[in-house]
Parts: sequence; C-alpha cells; structure tokens
Amino acid sequence: MLSKKAKYGLKALLFLADQPGDRTVLIADIAARERISKKFLDMILLEMRNAGILSSRKGKGGGYALALPPERIRMAR
Repeated sequence: MLSKKAKYGLKALLFLADQPGDRTVLIADIAARERISKKFLDMILLEMRNAGILSSRKGKGGGYALALPPERIRMAR
C-alpha cells in the first residue's frame, strides 16, 4: 500500500512526463489537475527536486519539469 505522499508524487511525475519537451509546469496547475493540496504538493516536489528527479525555474515561464528522461526514472521499494 502506498502512502498519500507516494501516490501524489507518482501522479505529479506522470503529469510532468506527459508534458512536451522541456516544458515547465506551475505547481498550481498540477495541483488543480490532479486534485492535490498545493501546499502538500509543494513539499513533495521540493523533495523530488532535491533528489535530482525534477528541475525547477523561477520567474516568468518558471515551474517544475523532469530533470531526467521519463524512461530513466525508477521507483524503489
């Protein structure tokens, strides 16, 4: 059984993997689309960024994107 944190993290990863190229996505857009609390999602995405799974940009055109190609991301038990 997965925790809510793991489920939401996977939902966010799948959403980002579905984006074209190097497009960044705002946390608010992911949260609204996947029905996840923005505050909770922010914490999850920050952890994934610190782990090197995601990249982020600030300012206009900013947001989160995958730091690796989707096929290189693996989930450990």
